[in-house]
Amino acid sequence: MGENADAVKERWSDFAKGDLDGAVSTTDDNAEIRIPDTLPWGGTYTGPEGFKEMIQKFLSNFESVDPNPTAFLEADDGETVIVVVEGGGKTKSGNEFSGRSVWLYKVRDGNLTEAEFFGDTAQARDALS
Repeated sequence: MGENADAVKERWSDFAKGDLDGAVSTTDDNAEIRIPDTLPWGGTYTGPEGFKEMIQKFLSNFESVDPNPTAFLEADDGETVIVVVEGGGKTKSGNEFSGRSVWLYKVRDGNLTEAEFFGDTAQARDALS
């Protein structure tokens, strides 16, 4: 794993510990975080405060979440980091859910400059209803 993949893995570790400030600590002020608009927490967020806002909106929809990143892959360009996540949990509406998603990051010198989520948004919406 390269330096940028290590940096992303550390931020995921912060998130797992409930440390949202740590989770966004290496997010560039101009970084864009893109989530499909079809999700309740969807949209484009900017910078560490925007990333933190998105995480809080995401968490507010669930009683429990258990994201389990299974791979941190750094592309040959050294700036692209792909994270494969197996996750599950329970929505506030009482539905159980599980699935696989992918996060695509751009990281320069350990600082997050872009992030984009890819997953089964229809499954997530169904679980939330």
